[in-house]
Amino acid sequence: MSTTKFHIMSQRWAATALALLAACAQAGVAVPPLSLHPDNPHYFRFRGRPAILIGSGEHYGAVLNRDFDYLPYLDELHSKGLNHTRTFSGTYREVPSSFGITENTLAPKPSRYLAPWARSATPGYLDGGNKFDLGRWDEDYFRRLRDFVAEADRRDIVVEINLFCPLYDEGLWQVNAMNATNNVNGVGRCPRDEVYTLKHPDLTAVQKAVTQRIVEVLNPFDNVYYEVCNEAWIGGVTLSWQNEIVATIQETESSLPRRHLIALNLAGLRITDPNPAVSIYNFHHAAPAEAVAANYALNRVIGDNETGFRGRDNLAYRTEAWDCIIGGGALFSSLDYSFTTGHPDGSFLDYQSPGGGNAALRKQLRVLKEFIHGFDFVRFSPNDAVIKSCTPAGLRVTRVLADRGRAYAIYVRARTDADRFSVRWTGAVTPQHDETFTFHTISNDGVRLWVNGQLLIDNPRDHPLVEDQGKMELRAEQKATLRMECYQAGHGSIARLLWSSPSLEKAVVPASQLTPPSGQGAGVGAEYFADRRMKDPLLARHDATVDFDWSKGTPFPTCDRPVPVELKVELPAGDYRAEWVDPITGKKMRQERFRHSGGECRLSSPAFLEDVALKLTARR
Repeated sequence: MSTTKFHIMSQRWAATALALLAACAQAGVAVPPLSLHPDNPHYFRFRGRPAILIGSGEHYGAVLNRDFDYLPYLDELHSKGLNHTRTFSGTYREVPSSFGITENTLAPKPSRYLAPWARSATPGYLDGGNKFDLGRWDEDYFRRLRDFVAEADRRDIVVEINLFCPLYDEGLWQVNAMNATNNVNGVGRCPRDEVYTLKHPDLTAVQKAVTQRIVEVLNPFDNVYYEVCNEAWIGGVTLSWQNEIVATIQETESSLPRRHLIALNLAGLRITDPNPAVSIYNFHHAAPAEAVAANYALNRVIGDNETGFRGRDNLAYRTEAWDCIIGGGALFSSLDYSFTTGHPDGSFLDYQSPGGGNAALRKQLRVLKEFIHGFDFVRFSPNDAVIKSCTPAGLRVTRVLADRGRAYAIYVRARTDADRFSVRWTGAVTPQHDETFTFHTISNDGVRLWVNGQLLIDNPRDHPLVEDQGKMELRAEQKATLRMECYQAGHGSIARLLWSSPSLEKAVVPASQLTPPSGQGAGVGAEYFADRRMKDPLLARHDATVDFDWSKGTPFPTCDRPVPVELKVELPAGDYRAEWVDPITGKKMRQERFRHSGGECRLSSPAFLEDVALKLTARR
């Protein structure tokens, strides 16, 4: 598209949006933007209808990278029936070496980077060209931003405007416009881990001003919401600073016609200090169903708005999407590396990026979107307890959304190494010498260890790979009771139990020195659970030692051929229709009608290898 044509179209669509808003205001007709659904705030309402947002995002440089043609990108999302995208505001950018991403759209070529701020007449920007003037706006940027949102608007696509992003390393801080070396205002004379704090009033003022400008420019549109900061748990981003940006959005819109939703992207599973102005909580690289369960009482939308770091297999991201939505979430966006400046239609497959994405996955996401929108899902709430059992046990994960007695959306998938689970090992350990022994646990999630009833190691929260230690005096040939508990937080985990003493080099506690609770044989008893509280048993077995790296495979049984499962489901009395759906193709695999007298009901699925969905509805 030529620059002239781009400017004309941008102005035309911005004028159209403003004219529509003015006409509606004059007629006394409200045109509300995306909002929480008034009957169930765990979901959205968009253009008068209940909505769940599902998208496949290019790597967020659609606006700030002049070389990215976003029209083919938006056309591809629309053609696959998807209705969500993310874009970064331009206050943050990357460089070609960032994160090993092939043809990274967030890493524009020199002189092709658009920021909200205008360039000055002073040379010296690290990546080429003149420095930025943080007191003036680049109108080319704002025309492009408006046009991107307007084109998404035409295709019924909601845009997440991500205002800020942490500076992950020094290289990213060196090319950032808010760094004092890259602007003529002398703003940003601080380390990168203080950029998103309230320690530097001049920098905070710049951040509030750009927030206000973006919010003012996009106020006419109904298809946007604002995420304050991507991955705000990294790089020193403080909650007080985020709350200041939230307040800035609110204050700016207080005198404008529309109020848009605000999102935060926080760490951990449970939101402990919710801001009442925040309507969406987004998680990355987490078990989305657990994030929903942990925060359901907030009565807000829970989203999974970035995937990655799980290889290129579509299975990982398809199952993550279904887990999110059937787990009770209302927003899922898969990070799709097949969109590049050279392939804005998502046709690039020869990438080496830390994730996945392709046209086939986008079709599978459409299956999910159409499946869930085939229900009156505003009446739904998560209710996995509807499933009383799934046979064969331990092989499958089940998710359920239920409108009891009316409709049920059920998802069953193979259990993988990325699943969250917990495990308790019990038994006894027998030393060969009278010594003080040091017990070592190596873990990258929660861990506790008791020896002879004494808690030696207590590190129960999420943590990176770490070694913990505890000491105890033991008697030769006398059994000491042993109990070790840990949980696996997803995407690969390690659990190891070692010991050492003055006469013993540190090593994994061998099976020969371990005795299971039965007192017979060697090793330890192992109980695996689906939850951290160890209330939902999955599997009981014998483990020779505690020496596991689950990034190399799941501890649960696997199957290499399609097999059916039998679900025992708790249903009220009534007439029902069951439709089994293939999540890959969307085709109906089987459908049946049956009458049920109430209580437990057995349903047998078609044979499947990876996953299957069930639409279960009461006949009226």
